[in-house]
Amino acid sequence: MTTKRSVTLNGLILPNTLYVIVNIAMILVGAYMTKHFFDVHFPTGIEQGSSLCNINQFWSCDKATLSPLGMLFNVPTSLIAIIMGVYGLIVSFSGKQSFESNLKVILYFNLAACLALGIYSLAALGGLCLMCTIYYILSALAVGIFYKYSEIKAAIDPKAMAGFAVVLLLPSIVLGYNINSKKRNLHERSFSFVQQFEQLKSYGDPNFESPYKLAKATENFADAPIRVTIFSDFQCPFCESVAKQFEGIIKDYPGKINVQYMFYPLDMSCNSDMKGSLHPYACQAAYLAACDKEKFSTIHDHIFANQKDINLNNLKLWEKEFGLSGCLENKDIQDIVQQTLNAGKFYNLKSTPTIIINGKKIEGSVDTPIMKAILDSQLK
Repeated sequence: MTTKRSVTLNGLILPNTLYVIVNIAMILVGAYMTKHFFDVHFPTGIEQGSSLCNINQFWSCDKATLSPLGMLFNVPTSLIAIIMGVYGLIVSFSGKQSFESNLKVILYFNLAACLALGIYSLAALGGLCLMCTIYYILSALAVGIFYKYSEIKAAIDPKAMAGFAVVLLLPSIVLGYNINSKKRNLHERSFSFVQQFEQLKSYGDPNFESPYKLAKATENFADAPIRVTIFSDFQCPFCESVAKQFEGIIKDYPGKINVQYMFYPLDMSCNSDMKGSLHPYACQAAYLAACDKEKFSTIHDHIFANQKDINLNNLKLWEKEFGLSGCLENKDIQDIVQQTLNAGKFYNLKSTPTIIINGKKIEGSVDTPIMKAILDSQLK
């Protein structure tokens, strides 16, 4: 009788050892992505920045985390990477043929889901999550290992599938409960953030007043009880989120809030503090938005709404659509953008968005209820 080749039935020989390493890598990647999910949705500090895996406009973890598929059934999608890694380790040491048969089915479905998510990310989000992509590669490697080394037929085994269901559902239920608990404790978190905000250093409002306003309760910027300055980059995913956030917030504070926009492109072509172009068209996007003060708000919204389509050709096309010309080469416009950049240097900006509220600096973004709690505290 010929013994069928297997990955998991013969102990820690080469294919199984390699698969164990892949599983451990899946768990580490999933843990990082899950931590990032909580950092984004439930930050613990008011100055908590965005993830290091946000390399540029294309490679952005934030895009995936904030997308509709960043969370399914009230748990982060990244949890599946941990679950696949844990279940893979269980099968690696089980020595049962039924487990390997069942695992092959799960791995095929997992790889198909990875392909679907990758296509969705490219088509709908205009980029990829770096850690997600690493997981996609690990998933393909796992399938490749079984394709080469396993002759065990892929088949669903009820008992083995029941074991996978336990590994899948148990952490999902626990994590879902934790997320619901964090949402219920929003009031306490808001109070804590307000206290942190009150203890921040007061830099004062920028010396340069931007001519580009998103809300104007008073003629003089300094006269409003709530004064918000947003340093932003049109190719920054978090900046897009903040833009949408303040669109709603402004409506809740009629006659009480001034919001001015400061261009801070993370692009070395106009930002001398940048050693590279994290966002290669951010300066040109800023020039277009700055070209007409009266149309600024409309152009601002349009660029952010089409963020994944920002490139030189589209910027020139949008310029014509708004009835403008020469914006990207206009030296006066470039000088104004430079003045907003210089204003940002006073606050030692490290990232975008950076929000100055009544002279105090918040790097990154916070949930809308927490932001409103901070703004309400300024009215008191």
